[in-house]
Amino acid sequence: MDEITANEQKDELKAEVINLQGGLVDTIEAEVVHVNRGYANRIVATEIALKSGGAVSIQGENIGFYQGAAITARGNVVLFDDSNAGAVVSDELHMSGSRTGISVARHIDMEDCTSVILLAREVNGTVETILDTRGALVAGLVSGIAVGLVLSVFNMLTRRR
Repeated sequence: MDEITANEQKDELKAEVINLQGGLVDTIEAEVVHVNRGYANRIVATEIALKSGGAVSIQGENIGFYQGAAITARGNVVLFDDSNAGAVVSDELHMSGSRTGISVARHIDMEDCTSVILLAREVNGTVETILDTRGALVAGLVSGIAVGLVLSVFNMLTRRR
């Protein structure tokens, strides 16, 4: 088991189990990763637990965020508790008191959450969203028609000259 403590910085860590306690790592690859008040650029693991820390890119089977933050997270089962993410893609997404920019999943359970764009087959709980699945389809249709009209007018104007 590799363990990194506060004020340490490493470029890359590879092991079966990694516990990051307050350090900074560029890339982590392992079966099990626990991050507590640490930061990583990229994490690839089967099981990931991030508490009061952050990461740019996370990919794993089971991912848990507890007061953490990530730019992108991709996993089969993702759990957010008082956390933030730019984009999340998963089969199952469970969120409580969290915020995301884009949430894409087959099944989402949310409680007091906010997501700018929410695309899911099934959503349970209270969520505040700006653009849901139906809204995304309508926005795509309207923007497609608008672009088509602009290109048609532009094409007509350039033919006359």
